[in-house]
Amino acid sequence: MSEENENEGCGCGCGCGAEHKDADGCGCGHDCQCGEGEGNCECNHAHDEGGRCCGHNHGAAASDEDIDYSQFDVDLPKPTLIMIVTTIAQQAMVSMGILPNPATGKSVFLMKQASYLIDSIDVLFEKTKGNRTDEETRTISSVMSELRMLYVKASEEKSRRDAAKKS
Repeated sequence: MSEENENEGCGCGCGCGAEHKDADGCGCGHDCQCGEGEGNCECNHAHDEGGRCCGHNHGAAASDEDIDYSQFDVDLPKPTLIMIVTTIAQQAMVSMGILPNPATGKSVFLMKQASYLIDSIDVLFEKTKGNRTDEETRTISSVMSELRMLYVKASEEKSRRDAAKKS
């Protein structure tokens, strides 16, 4: 930080003299991260022209302390072979871009990962031979067939998109 900036302050009213990064969508255009503002704010929230925290998080990533994860700790059904296979199948569909990635909301093609997951279901199918019910056998066979067809379609779509990027 230059000496000129130390003496001038940032302009948002906190008076700390630190440079502040711009916070998109914030009314004051500054994002005080110094903890030296008028309210001694260490929250990474935008501040108004008087240096007061507006209480909104403008583009700053929430810390783990700000998230109540207990809401996600819910009772789950009893694990079954079909539940395990369908969970892996859903992961494969995310890898093939059929379902969006739950973390990003975007669809991507991770074909090696999809192939690995499909092969994992095949291993489960082979290793459980003689121990499956007829319903489990039918369901897993159906899931594997569907995933293989989806894999071919996703591979073709990925190739089409890759070719379009090159032209």
